[in-house]
Amino acid sequence: MSASTLTDRHVPAVPEEDVAAEVPQADEVEYPEGHWVAQSVSHGDAVEQATGSLRHHFREREDVLVAMELVVYYRRGNNRVWLQPDVQVVHGVGRSPSRSTYLVWEEGKPPDFVLEVASPSTADRDAQHKVGEYASVGVREYWRLDPAGELMAKPLEGCVARAGGYEPVPAVAAGGRTWLWSEVLGLELRGERRERGTVLVFRDPRTGEEWASADERERLAVERERQAAEERASAAQREREAAEREREAAEREREAAEQRASAADARVRALEEQLRALSADTTNPSAGG
Repeated sequence: MSASTLTDRHVPAVPEEDVAAEVPQADEVEYPEGHWVAQSVSHGDAVEQATGSLRHHFREREDVLVAMELVVYYRRGNNRVWLQPDVQVVHGVGRSPSRSTYLVWEEGKPPDFVLEVASPSTADRDAQHKVGEYASVGVREYWRLDPAGELMAKPLEGCVARAGGYEPVPAVAAGGRTWLWSEVLGLELRGERRERGTVLVFRDPRTGEEWASADERERLAVERERQAAEERASAAQREREAAEREREAAEREREAAEQRASAADARVRALEEQLRALSADTTNPSAGG
């Protein structure tokens, strides 16, 4: 199968208004949840790693939903048209654990970020058809990852909604590598070949940290805390050494002051002896005759 890209396909314009408003409403329609089967070990690993890593990254943001294989219905009253992104991120909707589907008209917005992990059975559809669907729904960023390393021209591709359509996401250079910038995530992304396939690697430009899984991110946090503890211990040691130097300097100054006082006392005693001798000579002038 030949490698396919997002940029060599025609991408329809992103609509300015919610497409759901154009569809007749039907309150009695059921919107069933989806079912997911990993296409391969590397496909499943890539999906789970990306989801887990993003959930860990946004763990303190209650208003950010990170979901794996959650079905998106975008036409109210029509349960025959839907999307099931491998990974999606949505800002401002909350991460309710009871959500089994994503209804665009109820949530008030489409997903902000979508990642599809390519497999032999879905690669062409992801590149040719899904990109148009995501554009028509109004998804801000659409990304594709190739875990097998043979289904796409590049291991990772992304496009962002710009000027009524999709454009390639901007590339940035950092740490000797080329990254793709995700405005939605506030992170830099690249594909990296691992033992079990290509995975999505994230980089936080604020800290320079790189990770591909929640475990790696946790290790970075532990390492960062260890380094901070070592720096605090080193600073405390430097403070103790500075205090010791100050104490030793004060002790030397005290000893020097005592020596100066002792020398002054000796000079005073010598002067007193000289005065007494002069006084004796004055009162007894014949003592020397």
